[in-house]
Amino acid sequence: MKHTQMFTRIFVSIALMLNAACVENPVRGIQKSIAANTVVKVDFLKRPLPELPLPNDLATIYDGTAATKRRINASMTAPTAFERLTRQRIDQMDGWGVYAPITIPWTGLLDLQGIIDAHHGDDYAFDNDVVYVIDITPNSPTYGQPHPLDIGNGNFPAVLEKINHYWRSDSRGDTISALFEEHDEDINGNGKLDPGEDTDLDGVLDKPNYLPGVSRADTGSDLVKRADSLMTFYERETNTLIMRPLVPMREQTTYAVVVTRRLKDEQGNPVGSPYPWVHHLGQTDALKPLKEVLSSGTQFGGLNFEDVAFTWSFTTGSITKEIVAVRDGLYGYGVQRHIAEEAPVDVELNLLQDETPSKPYESLYTLSGETFSMLLKLVAQTGLVNIGTGTKKARFEASLKYVGYHLFGTFTTPRLYPKKDAQDRYLDYNDMVWPPNMTREKATVYPEDVTFWMSVPRKEATADGKPRGVVILGHGYTGSKTEMLGYHSFFNQMGLAVLAIESASHGLDLSVSEVNTLNTVFDGLGFGNLAKALIRNRSWDQNLDGKEDSGADFWTAYTFHTRDVVRQTAVDYMQLIRVLRSWDGKRLWKADINGNGVADDIAGDLDGDGTVDVGGPGANYTMTGASLGGIMSAVVGGLEPHLNATVPIAGGGGLIDVGIRSIQGGVKEAVTLRVMGPIYVAKPSGQADQPV
Repeated sequence: MKHTQMFTRIFVSIALMLNAACVENPVRGIQKSIAANTVVKVDFLKRPLPELPLPNDLATIYDGTAATKRRINASMTAPTAFERLTRQRIDQMDGWGVYAPITIPWTGLLDLQGIIDAHHGDDYAFDNDVVYVIDITPNSPTYGQPHPLDIGNGNFPAVLEKINHYWRSDSRGDTISALFEEHDEDINGNGKLDPGEDTDLDGVLDKPNYLPGVSRADTGSDLVKRADSLMTFYERETNTLIMRPLVPMREQTTYAVVVTRRLKDEQGNPVGSPYPWVHHLGQTDALKPLKEVLSSGTQFGGLNFEDVAFTWSFTTGSITKEIVAVRDGLYGYGVQRHIAEEAPVDVELNLLQDETPSKPYESLYTLSGETFSMLLKLVAQTGLVNIGTGTKKARFEASLKYVGYHLFGTFTTPRLYPKKDAQDRYLDYNDMVWPPNMTREKATVYPEDVTFWMSVPRKEATADGKPRGVVILGHGYTGSKTEMLGYHSFFNQMGLAVLAIESASHGLDLSVSEVNTLNTVFDGLGFGNLAKALIRNRSWDQNLDGKEDSGADFWTAYTFHTRDVVRQTAVDYMQLIRVLRSWDGKRLWKADINGNGVADDIAGDLDGDGTVDVGGPGANYTMTGASLGGIMSAVVGGLEPHLNATVPIAGGGGLIDVGIRSIQGGVKEAVTLRVMGPIYVAKPSGQADQPV
């Protein structure tokens, strides 16, 4: 008892001492706030997630092992395992995204027209803006500079290409956006949610998210008017301002979001801070550079710190550092240098002909252009291949005469995410991800075979008899390396070699009957091995229906898996370039091209004359592709220094925006439906077999 009293006195004394110290040296902010009717909404106790402006370093924790010294701190309390796993991955991030929306919730409605007047129509000039995002990292090349923002300027369209796009009996199927409301549920105009008005059963009285002064009655059924009236920078239902970085921000950089007193509420009064200061006291030190930036009062239309209504800081994460570490590892450098040994540059050529060819310039591993052209015409008659009609067919057939050789080969790529558990069962997509901390910790390599298809021009196509360069062709979503068929001869006609591989989880999407037809035709002609090479791919049966599903797990709502199949595919292409560059005239491959009975020929020698015909360290490498191929061309172009040029076609960035609006088969099911679900659908008794 005496000991208890003694410890109590000690703890009380310590508490009093600390309290006295706090009173003597109270924590102070940089600038006192001015009282306002409408302030930034902050509620750290709100569930299921706290409400605060995002991104925000208040939602991070210190981690001395992270490059930015912080990790995002998302709550693990979630209603589903899917959300918990996703948040677990979020908590591994050492900062925020460089292209993510910036959102500010408010306690009341803002002067929306004032925002439009300040941020529209001045070619993104900064003098009169009501809100800024400013780089406050002192050693940054853009320190003190504002970052350009889209605040409803139209660079991030939210309008769907198709309405009634998702499922039948959808109460919002006629809306033009999956993000913003268009229905006016207040039928009697009393401003309250009455029985029978909640047509989407969300418990909220929905109003059209239109620009000031526009109602659904004004737009009617005119889709153009509705699209022009849709307000994408503000959500009326939650009074949230939404801003988009016009271009990606710098990684591992701290920014300040600065809300000025130029921003007014609905009554025309300046907005304010929810704190006694214009910022949270936990960010005082982080925001000190901002005071220095604004001290001159000559930037941002004469803005100084006294004009700040509210500000906070956030730090962007390490976006490229991990994949750059992997690229270094491919060449034996850095913490991932083991990759170079575990994924060597050896190539196994695929047999294409079933018997020794009669043409002396062919081998078991190569097909001449004329042989392939003959096979193509025969296969086209089966309906498996469409080579067009009329002028299109004539141009294609004319270009085939420029093709010298076809070659198929398999190399090893270092896959950096697991696919199966110890019992050989496929993992959940959320577990098929790269490990964290790859700039510091050695990653496990899961070697995977990747097959390429290469087409090389005839020597007559160029002055010196050598290809002018090597084009790497990326295929589209759910496509395969066989997309090269429609392009290879045109590249060869221009003196360019071309090759293609499958992206992660992709392959030739054929039914069992189509595979049987292909094998039957090719076996009968003595080219059964060619059929095997064409069919060999990276897809797998993901829904256990006995059929491989090309790319079914590529664009999905499993955010981090999607991130890592994109990163993995970029690594696959970089490994392909590494393989091609290794054909230096000294490296051998285990194939008998010259017909001497020994499988020890020069790698890159396609005609058996002892010299490299394609590839090598001095070759000119370029990359192109459309859709997914365009996306990968852009990604690889930013990573691989040995690419001389890239030509992305119909690519894209900010893929969350792309996914929400996509009408491509598979995307809406894999992304949108999972985000909106789970959805339970019922029909009256006796109608269960009828479509909903």
